[in-house]
Amino acid sequence: MPTSDGGAQAPHVAMSVFARGMLRRGVTRVYFSLDAYDPLLASVQQSRRSTMVASPDEGGYRFDVHLQGADETVFLDVR
Repeated sequence: MPTSDGGAQAPHVAMSVFARGMLRRGVTRVYFSLDAYDPLLASVQQSRRSTMVASPDEGGYRFDVHLQGADETVFLDVR
């Protein structure tokens, strides 16, 4: 579990996703709670924030990546 750096960012893990058919990698962050304030997470439409949050699961956390559809994971525009 990542810890806070004492700055303005909530604990998170940076993630890159590569998949067959994708021309560029998808970049997102994995947060462990919606309760902690983070400026990047706050900038995401509220109805989509949950796609960036891992859920507690037996023995750890679960984070599902969805490349399309209603639950599509929020990806960041990095160039």
